[in-house]
Amino acid sequence: MTRRLPPEIWVPGAFLGRTSTLEMQDPRASLRRQLRSSQQWLPPGWFIAAVYWDIESGGLDLEARSQGDAYRAFTDAGIPRDGGIADLLTEAGSPVPRFAAVVCEDIERSGRDTFNALRLEKKLSRQGIPLFATDEPAFIDGVNATTVLVRRVKQGVAEWFRLQLKEKTWKGLVEHSLDGWNIGPTPYGYAADRVPHPVPVKASQGRTKTRLALHPEHGPVVEQIFTWRVIHKLGMPAIAARLNADPARYPAPSQPGWTPQTVYVILGNPKYTGHMVYGRTRKRNGHRTPVPPDQWLWSPEPVHPAIIDRDTWAAAQDISAAHGTSRDGDTISRHPAATRTYPYRSR
Repeated sequence: MTRRLPPEIWVPGAFLGRTSTLEMQDPRASLRRQLRSSQQWLPPGWFIAAVYWDIESGGLDLEARSQGDAYRAFTDAGIPRDGGIADLLTEAGSPVPRFAAVVCEDIERSGRDTFNALRLEKKLSRQGIPLFATDEPAFIDGVNATTVLVRRVKQGVAEWFRLQLKEKTWKGLVEHSLDGWNIGPTPYGYAADRVPHPVPVKASQGRTKTRLALHPEHGPVVEQIFTWRVIHKLGMPAIAARLNADPARYPAPSQPGWTPQTVYVILGNPKYTGHMVYGRTRKRNGHRTPVPPDQWLWSPEPVHPAIIDRDTWAAAQDISAAHGTSRDGDTISRHPAATRTYPYRSR
């Protein structure tokens, strides 16, 4: 029979919390609720000796956890924090850990990826430290068979929900892009044409959606950059130098002026063809990674004013791939896109 902990024994515990990215929920309110729920769950004699939490996706691998600094805004607001999950694991592996058990509000707060959630439990259990959730009983020997069954079902559901949400979000963003709405910053050469959100409730909140309109001053600059690249075969440093030589005619996107990198970004942006293009990067383990061009999603037809045609854009990519040398600058030649092929000529 599993033994309950005698109330006269003091047990130091660690709180483990996690909240989603800032766009998904209010971290301050969520963390305070999680901590309060965990404190209320503690059996007699247990107390919170350390507080660990992160603001990040629950789908990250353990090695990628606790890498951001979003937490700073909330520690400054008075929410206690001894570190993130990485610090918790480091402390758990020390000769004399500060805690003998770990408590989270819900098991999905430890992670929404079943594999990594299990890894966390195993890492803690090897140190003799059980992981509890506030909807589970507290036993000195750790979780029992029934608790494990329920926990695994909940972890599976949490991972299913996370993946389903990602799929629906992706499909929604694809439709958003194919309908001609811009996602991300407005490219140099265009102006943001903001219109009220088509969903009445969101419109009542002042939210908008953005289409791209031609910028009367910057649009011709983009066209000139492609002309120098495709017709005159100029390298990116040479183009940047020409632009900087006449700042009144070629205003730079930002100070201190044009650089080969800003020229590179413009030459590589397919939105100048008038097509909306989505999916050029994907987020994996919290980091943006480039996606092969043959997997990009192009709108079937142009959805905003074109500054160049698709053949001109494709020619610029061919030049970048063929001349990834000192002519374009060492930084540009090492960029992953410099060696790709771009099969997006007009059909």
